[in-house]
Amino acid sequence: MSGPAPADGRFVYRPNTTDAGMMWQVFHNQDYDIRRLRRGEELLAYWRARTELGERPLIVDAGANIGAAAVYFSRAFPNAQVVAIEPDRGNFDLLARNTAGLAVACRHAAVTARPGPVRLYDPGEGHCGFRTGPLAGGATDEAVVDSVQIAEIFASSPQGLYPFIVKIDIEGAEAELFSESIEWIERTPLIIIELHDWLIPKGLTSRNFLSAVAGLDRDFVYLGENVFSIAHRL
Repeated sequence: MSGPAPADGRFVYRPNTTDAGMMWQVFHNQDYDIRRLRRGEELLAYWRARTELGERPLIVDAGANIGAAAVYFSRAFPNAQVVAIEPDRGNFDLLARNTAGLAVACRHAAVTARPGPVRLYDPGEGHCGFRTGPLAGGATDEAVVDSVQIAEIFASSPQGLYPFIVKIDIEGAEAELFSESIEWIERTPLIIIELHDWLIPKGLTSRNFLSAVAGLDRDFVYLGENVFSIAHRL
């Protein structure tokens, strides 16, 4: 595999599962390589300039799965602090193993707009397809996970860290994430998000995101499965 993969080449995954496809997208296809963007060099220059000032970028990986994107970002931006959020326990355990020794803070939680526990369930899409939603009657303890908010991550970050990238791949839960408390968007130079209307037809999963960014001065670039939303002023 090419690109910023783990330095020693080791990455723990489950053979014959969706893990292999996730790794291929990140390390071989370079899905999160911002150099593919026309404004890629501008973003890199912004990162370098702030690095020269002694500042470090904060990168949030919402829907971190087993850690491929977290490892990629950690290698691509060596001075970054990555916060990797994953609600499924099996995925989270591999995430923690794959990011051990890196500047990656792993959080076993779901990313949401509002605080409080949420339900985690498996719709049968494989290890990369777990979904979250409101608590339902009869949910077992194993199906309930804590939540974390992006604004809270920004606010609790140590001095010297600045928001740089928020990557979001949360299997349709972006509908809830962008329903309120979206002030953090304007503080984020680059948002990378996979929208899931293709996965959940008529679910309106992308509407709140589109509404949230429509009135802002941001570029909207589609590359592969992802939308890259880039602030005009960095």
